[in-house]
Amino acid sequence: MFAGLIGGQPVSKQAVAKRMGQACIAFLRSSVFALMKELANVNRLRQRDLLRPFPRVWLQDSTNLSLPDHLAEAFPGPGNGRKKTSASLKIQAVYDLLSDSFHQFRVSGFTRTDQMAAADILQVARKGDLVIRDLGYSAMAVFQKMLDSGIHFLSRLSARVSVYDPVTLKKLDLVELLRKNGSLDCQVLVGAHAKMPIRLVALRVPEEVANQRRRKAKQNKDGRYKPSAKFLQLLGWQLFITSVPDTVWSAKNVQDVYAMRWRIEIIFKSWKSHFNMTALPKASADTLEAFLWAELFAICLFQPMFGALDLHYSYSNRPLSLLKMAQFFPLLLASVFIKVNDPMLISALLATHFFLEKRNKKKPLLLNPVSLCSAPFG
Repeated sequence: MFAGLIGGQPVSKQAVAKRMGQACIAFLRSSVFALMKELANVNRLRQRDLLRPFPRVWLQDSTNLSLPDHLAEAFPGPGNGRKKTSASLKIQAVYDLLSDSFHQFRVSGFTRTDQMAAADILQVARKGDLVIRDLGYSAMAVFQKMLDSGIHFLSRLSARVSVYDPVTLKKLDLVELLRKNGSLDCQVLVGAHAKMPIRLVALRVPEEVANQRRRKAKQNKDGRYKPSAKFLQLLGWQLFITSVPDTVWSAKNVQDVYAMRWRIEIIFKSWKSHFNMTALPKASADTLEAFLWAELFAICLFQPMFGALDLHYSYSNRPLSLLKMAQFFPLLLASVFIKVNDPMLISALLATHFFLEKRNKKKPLLLNPVSLCSAPFG
């Protein structure tokens, strides 16, 4: 009905369904790429002190969507003990934190893991940029390529990865070093084979966070990785590797910058809660993929718009809620088509509906800031 109102003539469901083929998918995908290319020229919106040395700051992450089983051939899902066929879709996304815009999407089945996608970042990152990623993207060969290209990175380090002294080449006992020092900020060699020279930062986490990590590690059903006593002890620290020197970031700065990765987690939440990503059509693979690329086009429009508004209102100490803005985004798009261009009305709507609400100080928060930052890490 809405398409009919815009186009000036009725559009039937059957007419739309007939056009949901490979040509439609190619058109929508190329439209998303063209929009991302256009947005790549947007000037940085934010000037965060800790990020000031970097022209672009990339967050790479993925999100998974469950699909009906009949789509398992097009989008294979995770296996299980009974070898039941399942379907699941994975979206790999690369996001610029400074301009609040996406610059890369890859759509695949669940079986293309984050580690397989680790090298995707090399298609967009350039010399001087900063890349922030979680443990799933740890691949020593890709880290080395970033070092060779002058691309800075910040990542969590798995407690299972071997660390060596850069002078003696002897393997370091991190548990013993951390017991003695409490924390670490030093140059090491990482990887049993790669021996990659890098800065290691280790900071203690709250005991409740450490215990939560240990419980999760013990419940791991993968029999290949039974946690050792030393591995469980190391879960009491956050282990980071970064190519950014200590003359630019202190150890505490490293932790603070990594916490900015939480931004993309909130974005993914907005996709599933307010962009109807979990309400994918139970139709053919072509129809589903066309729907998905159309959603990604809308998301590409939304993110820089939100970033610009959030930056504008940040000067008044009234941060906007990304989730609330995402919820009302379809109405904002509709207002463009029906030519609502009253600035006073738009400003009033923002003030009424889109700002973060103040919490009642008498009620305790469910999570303290440290555990909130640490929750997605473990």
